[in-house]
Parts: sequence; structure tokens; C-alpha cells
Amino acid sequence: MFRDQDLDGIGDAAVADTRELVATYADAPEFDFTAEVARPVALFAVCRLLGVDPPPVAQFAALSDALLRGMDAGLLPEVREPALAAREKVSELISGWYHATRRPGLLSQVLAGAERAGVQEPEIWNSARVLFLAGYSTTVGAAANAVHALMEHPGALERMRDPRLLAGGTDELLRFDGPVQGTTRACVERTEIGGITIERGQLVLMLFGAANRDPEQFACPDDLVLDRSPNRHLSLGWGPHACSGAMLARLVIRALLTGLLQSPQPPRPAGPPWRERRATLRYPDRLPLTFRPAPV
Repeated sequence: MFRDQDLDGIGDAAVADTRELVATYADAPEFDFTAEVARPVALFAVCRLLGVDPPPVAQFAALSDALLRGMDAGLLPEVREPALAAREKVSELISGWYHATRRPGLLSQVLAGAERAGVQEPEIWNSARVLFLAGYSTTVGAAANAVHALMEHPGALERMRDPRLLAGGTDELLRFDGPVQGTTRACVERTEIGGITIERGQLVLMLFGAANRDPEQFACPDDLVLDRSPNRHLSLGWGPHACSGAMLARLVIRALLTGLLQSPQPPRPAGPPWRERRATLRYPDRLPLTFRPAPV
């Protein structure tokens, strides 16, 4: 169903959104790339994919942040209740947005199939919430990490003008600093890994960031190699466990980089990045940039 959507059109619109935002901040002494560029571009893209009108960016970002903090409820129990409240609110909002507009998109297609299969609407809204948040939060985190990495490697963004590097370079940026740090899976049968026996039912914590820097899998793993090939990183999962927002994340990152490269002046850091302390999702919540030339 993903591939039935107008992905080229969504990508083109994301480039246009980025160009418009770049023009807005072209003369600003400083702007926050995460909040003022990555979040709106990602939100507009996932809304186009699903076929709903975009909500106010700040409102949705606050709900998404509450849900992200809830992923760390095992470490911080106090974040659980706000996350549950945000989860219900997002499901209600998606249902309301759809019934208010009923635009063509992935959500309309899923609902049509659900009716034929006898799936109830509440289950659709729960699944749509997961997809919406996966597409939004993963994309925001991946985009912010990618641009932060490019700012730390002078000349790297300019190299991405080469269309042959854009797709592969996007995956290398995802490998170099992926947004999702890890996930937990339940063992379904007794297994031995590295001499350790894992019994059926035991939980296994996988750390994607560590896997993506494994020297047995990646030559010079701590280096940003934009033309790295092969590049079987795990930043967006793999196989049947791949992130449902993976396709959108790649599409939006490429669109953001294309839009940034079309600016009259290249962006540069305007201050240190700042991160919330989270165990699951890692990216700069604030990434100050400017398009003004560096002082001589």
C-alpha cells in the first residue's frame, strides 16, 4: 500500500516545503533546524502520505514528545501516564482529521480494505497512530542526526550534490547516527548467541547504535563514508521488523538535503546542539544553524 501512494509527489512537496522554510530563515542570525525545519517538513510529509490535513506543528510535537518519553517508562515510571493520555489524544485526532477531510491517501486505502475484512475502526486508528508516529518521530530524529553529522564534517553536505551520493549517502548518515538506539524482542525458541543461551520467553535488548559501529561489519565504522557499499545498517530495522516509517524517513531526509543544497548560502552551526535524555530515541532536540556566512 505504501508504494501505491504518490511518493514522488510527497518527495517533491517536501523539497518545496524545505525551500520555503530555508527562505524564511535565510537572513536569521539563528534558527532551530529540528523544531523549525525537520518537524514541519516531516509532519507535512506523513500527513500527505496518510491523506489528512496537518495539525499545528507545536501541538503535535508536544504529543509526540510525551509518547517518546513514555518509551522510557521502565526507567522513569512517572512518564507513563502522560504518554497514555497522549496516545489516546493522537488516536482521536487522527480519526477526527480523517472524517473531516476524507482525502485520498494511505488511510483511505487501509479503511476500505478493513471494511471488506471486517476490521473495526478503533483498531485502524490505533494502527494509524503507530504509523503516524513512526513516520513522524523517526523522520525528525533521523533528519536532525543527519544534518548534525554533516555540520560536523565540513564539505560533506556539498558532496551530496552528486545525485549518485544522495541515496547511498542518506543510508550512511542513518548508519552513522541512527535515531533509534535499541529495541526489545522476546525469544521464541531456545537460542545460543555468542556462547550465551537465551531461553524461550526471555527478552533480548538489541542496541542498533552499537551494531552500526561493528568493525566486523563495517570498515572504519567511526568514519562517515558517504559512498559506503554495502551498507546493511540496522538504524531502521531489517526485514519483517523494519520500521514502518523507514521509507518516509529516507524520502524526507533526501528532500531536506536537496532543499538545503538549493539555499544561496550553505548552513553552518550557530551553537551547540542540545538533547533530551532519552534511552530509546536519540537526536538533537535543538540544533541551532544559520545561513549567514562565518565572520572573517
